[in-house]
Amino acid sequence: MAIVQTWMLALALNGQQPPAPAVAMPQMVVVCDAPPTATTATLLPQGQAAGARTLMRSGEDGADAALDLLLGSGADAATVSAADTRQLAEYCLIAGEAMRRARAGSQARALAFLRTALDLADTAGDAPLAARAAWEGALALAGGAPPSGSGVRRGSLGAMRSTAARAIPGCAGVQGAIEASARRLEAAFACALNRAVLADDPRLTALAALRLARLEKARKADAAGSIARGLDAATRMQDVAERAVLQRGLLMLACDAGLCAGETADSGVRAFAATLGTDDSASLAAVRGRIALARGDAQAARGLLRRAVFLESQQPLPQHLPQYSLYLADAEPGRAGEHVLAAYRALERVRTVLMPVDPLTEESRFDLVVRPVFERAIGTTLGGAGDDAAALGEAQRIAEAYRSAELQNSLGAECVPLRNPVTPADLQPSEVLLYPLLLEDRVELLYATGGESERRYRRMPPDRSINRASIAALAQRMTTSLSGESDDWEAASQALYAALIAPIADKLQPGGTLVIVPDGPLRQISFAALIDAQGTFLMEKVQLAVVPALSFAAPGTRDTDPSIIAASLEKEMDLAVGRFTRLEGTAAEATMAAGDDGVLLTDFTRASLAGALARRPASVLHLATHAAFNGRTERSFIVADNEAITLPDLRAMLSANQLRGEALQLLVLSACETAVGDDDQAMGLAGAAVEAGAASALASLWEVNDAGTAALMEAFYTHYRAGVGRARALQLAQIDLARGADGQWADPGIWSAFTLVGSWR
Repeated sequence: MAIVQTWMLALALNGQQPPAPAVAMPQMVVVCDAPPTATTATLLPQGQAAGARTLMRSGEDGADAALDLLLGSGADAATVSAADTRQLAEYCLIAGEAMRRARAGSQARALAFLRTALDLADTAGDAPLAARAAWEGALALAGGAPPSGSGVRRGSLGAMRSTAARAIPGCAGVQGAIEASARRLEAAFACALNRAVLADDPRLTALAALRLARLEKARKADAAGSIARGLDAATRMQDVAERAVLQRGLLMLACDAGLCAGETADSGVRAFAATLGTDDSASLAAVRGRIALARGDAQAARGLLRRAVFLESQQPLPQHLPQYSLYLADAEPGRAGEHVLAAYRALERVRTVLMPVDPLTEESRFDLVVRPVFERAIGTTLGGAGDDAAALGEAQRIAEAYRSAELQNSLGAECVPLRNPVTPADLQPSEVLLYPLLLEDRVELLYATGGESERRYRRMPPDRSINRASIAALAQRMTTSLSGESDDWEAASQALYAALIAPIADKLQPGGTLVIVPDGPLRQISFAALIDAQGTFLMEKVQLAVVPALSFAAPGTRDTDPSIIAASLEKEMDLAVGRFTRLEGTAAEATMAAGDDGVLLTDFTRASLAGALARRPASVLHLATHAAFNGRTERSFIVADNEAITLPDLRAMLSANQLRGEALQLLVLSACETAVGDDDQAMGLAGAAVEAGAASALASLWEVNDAGTAALMEAFYTHYRAGVGRARALQLAQIDLARGADGQWADPGIWSAFTLVGSWR
């Protein structure tokens, strides 16, 4: 059960006792963010929890309304009554759920509330309530909450290593070693499953089993036990529609994991058929077809899967048609290419109207439906392409549509306008554009170079010795090591260099620029710290920039006379969205960034920042403060004095800057906090630039200590003010630190943490 302990550590704060709350702190935070022992005689607003629960069920904006209700109350004696332990647990559970789901909420604060709810439920002996708290906590962690408290910045290797987890009754029976941070989400759903079983809650058991089994399958662990437990629990669910959804999901996952040829699948499909009450369901035909294929009955499989495709195509919203077409491609390998492209066309018809998140399981529809189709379509198109320009161009167009869809999904808005995508014709002679494509069975590298007479994409021979899973493991190992959890990053860095850079190394010119469109797990790595077999860092060879998608990027123009607004926050902040520790040295950093002719805002507020942006056009906005990426940019924010400013709010402020004719060239986030090793969180860096309306963003992939950040920023601005481009300025700053005479900042965990996203010139 050691894996289960990890989540309880993740739910804990940073191990420090919280300071006394400010008078203005909402009662919800006072009650639910404190240790359970401090809430034994708490007064709660009468009826508020029930009102918030009702609001959360009232539609798309219900969670926001519920959070407003909970945040808007203080401890008014005329409206409160004494609460027992169970009532407090229920209140903190509702508060955590509202904080997790609301656009104005915070996943980190939600975790703190849900930890309190879980502890209080245990004290009250209420197993069902504890199970709900464990499930909600797992969802909060999946939604983008960092694994530890805010404000811990990297000082040296090992400084952020975890401490031992404490056992929690019902989740962890004994003390044990902590699992690696890569497993914290799996631990969360393992805990939720354990709690649901203890509570004898079949619905939560099936839900948690599905989510846990999906994570187990992703790391190629044995998911059979979780799937069997989930299917058994689903048969006892009262809601027929929900039962059918979970049965279908578990059976399809069993086939994905190679487990649908056994008795578990047989009993599961019988129960699924009984739930549906008919043999004509497209889903039932698809499941039976996949089982037949797994057992070697290709003829039956083809017939059943063709029927599934036909029946689903008759639906008003054929949301499963892309998946069923892929299954048919597996059953008819001779026509696989035809079926895969049919799946891609079907996806394009329904993608924009699909709900982004499954309302029952809260899984990303992009991950479940969209991603597999795009990846198969890319792989199929490249399969017979050779070096044919038209075929490679088509593969790149599909890949670009995939990247753009992924970024729009992360931004949470289909209405974000696409820019004219960068093409090979836009590249200068010394620039190389690299499109790594991570597939299930291989890695493909598309690239384009500037200065050639024929401007087009070319292809390196595919590498079948590695695949998406192996690249993801290397990326995780490299990033978690560089961020301070170990010191074994070099082997992973060299392996990634060999797979991604070495094949095109002869295309890179000294002093040139490499622009990378990263795929999935590659978004979390620092390309600057990749090293070749001789120990030379990639950043020593070329300038580097990352673009999330070519439709959201442009080469940019050189900012030869930068106009800089620099804002800083040093003081400790305790806000409704979280507790943020003091950041030493940010005022000095902002002073350096502003220089003699810039605008300096110390301990800035929303009003002071908006006023500065309205009064003076700026090409650079430097923010030396906490910034958190909570899964989607609509819930991401920067911390000002006594308030949080969301990225959409920041974009609105910057609109005044654009109206004055000055587009923001560079947004610098020098103290941002991302979930280390999480490529979805790393997408927040790209989202920050796009959502804020900046051409590019300079931000960190992990947290760096104040002195190291200040040293890098000072070097960066020295070169940037000298008139070099933004990618060149970052390269020179990293070289300055890595090769400095005193070696003080030679640790790549410090200088390679910052990455440039977006425009590079």
